[in-house]
Amino acid sequence: MSGIPHDSKDSGPSGAYQSEDQIDFKKVVAVGLGSLLLFVACTIWAVLILRSETARLKDERGLSAKGAAIGKDEIGIVDQVSFESDDRLGRWQKERSDYLNSFGWVDRAHGIVHIPIEQAMSEVAAGRAPAPTTGKAAP
Repeated sequence: MSGIPHDSKDSGPSGAYQSEDQIDFKKVVAVGLGSLLLFVACTIWAVLILRSETARLKDERGLSAKGAAIGKDEIGIVDQVSFESDDRLGRWQKERSDYLNSFGWVDRAHGIVHIPIEQAMSEVAAGRAPAPTTGKAAP
C-alpha cells in the first residue's frame, strides 16, 4: 500500500474504475409491473374458484332460505330499525309526559300517590310539600 488516497473517479489500486451508485429504474418498474400482473392473475384465479364453489354448493344444497329474523326491529341485541320509521323515542317521551302530568298510585298499600309535576313544584315552592317518603320509584 502506498498510502496515497485514491479518488473514487480515478482508477483504484487494481486499475479498474469505480462507478457511482445508480438506481436502474427499468428494473424497478419491471418488478412493479410483474408484481401487479401476478396480483391480477391471482385475483382472477380466486374469483373463478369462488364462483365454481358457489355453483357446486348451490347444486348440492339448493338456494339458501331467507332468515326468519330478517325484517324484525331487533335481532338479538342489535337494533335493526331504520331511522325513518323509528318512533320509539316519541312513544317513550309521551309515556313519560303522561306520567308526569297525571295523578296515580305509586303504592296503594302505603297510600303513596303521584301528582302532576307542575302542581308538585308549586306546592314545594309554597312550602306546602309533605315530608319525603321512601316510596317506589317512577316507572
